[in-house]
Amino acid sequence: MATEGDLGAGTAAAAPASGDGTANVRHRPEFRGDAREYFRIWIVNLALTILTLGIYSAWAKVRKLRYFYSNTVLAGSAFGYHGDPRKILKGRIVAVLLTGSYVAAGRISPIASLIVLGLLALATPWLVVKSRMFALRVTSWRGLRFNFRDDYRGAYRILLGGLILGMVTVGILMPWFIRERYRFIVTRSLFGATAFECNPRVGRFYGTAFGAAGLALGIGICAGLLFAFIGRWIALTVGLGPAAARMVPALSVTLTYCIIFPVVLGYTQARNLNEVFGHTSLGPHRLVSNLSAVGLTGIYLTNLIGVVLTLGLFIPWAQIRLARYRLAAMEVEAQGSLEELVAGAAAPVPSATGEEISSLLDVDFGF
Repeated sequence: MATEGDLGAGTAAAAPASGDGTANVRHRPEFRGDAREYFRIWIVNLALTILTLGIYSAWAKVRKLRYFYSNTVLAGSAFGYHGDPRKILKGRIVAVLLTGSYVAAGRISPIASLIVLGLLALATPWLVVKSRMFALRVTSWRGLRFNFRDDYRGAYRILLGGLILGMVTVGILMPWFIRERYRFIVTRSLFGATAFECNPRVGRFYGTAFGAAGLALGIGICAGLLFAFIGRWIALTVGLGPAAARMVPALSVTLTYCIIFPVVLGYTQARNLNEVFGHTSLGPHRLVSNLSAVGLTGIYLTNLIGVVLTLGLFIPWAQIRLARYRLAAMEVEAQGSLEELVAGAAAPVPSATGEEISSLLDVDFGF
């Protein structure tokens, strides 16, 4: 795996030639962000968000993403983020209103709560499409914007229908749904006028699901027994009162979950993202991902410990570490020059794009 020292501006390595004899070159992204520099942005964002009762959060998100995007360099060129904080604020107001309607319905009656929850579920595929449209259309590389096709019918078929199938089959089809969800998001994405292609193997997702279940079960049993033993030993040695003794089981469960969650998350993300990106192409070029489940789990665990011990002040370092690690495991295997892709993708997108991007509904819902 690449180390931090391997990364340099425009880092490229030779790869085996393609079938037509064209030389392939692998470009590894470089992340140039500095945790101390980002901490100053983060702390100002946090202070202003609190002082404005959350209103500044939209501007804080734009500042954060512009920093991360501008410090992500591929083949010598940085990415760009062009989001409008006013549109993001509109989207967040809509999200708050939707959440408030669910809470208010819950105070009226359980039936009203279920009705609102059902309506939100019905709206979710539409919201996901709108969110992806916004997120990609405000992202650029070498002056060319990304895009997302507004396939609402496919969104309802896959994001809602697939989820329902996964639930009614008691999880049997859930790995298939996860695969289809990834595939839907990637294959509707474009760089200029060039669409991404993605065909991951469904069997890989089933293997990951079984592995994650085994990990969760094994860690749950081992950690649960260990914390129960420690709690019992403390109770007998120190002589805890009744109230404190009742807290020991709850604390044991919490600590066990804090171990299970980052381990399972790191394992599933590494395997799923490697499978998705490893079977994704953009025109003649393809992506390569070599995330390590052990490495990603270690990042999550140490980040969690750092955030807890510093009462949240470690968050900027945690975000920088995660971004740098993920990018270090990514490569773009280019068949020929990436300049040809940019030139070829510069064809005008359908006119509906311009109309849609300027509409009020083209907002970031925070997905």
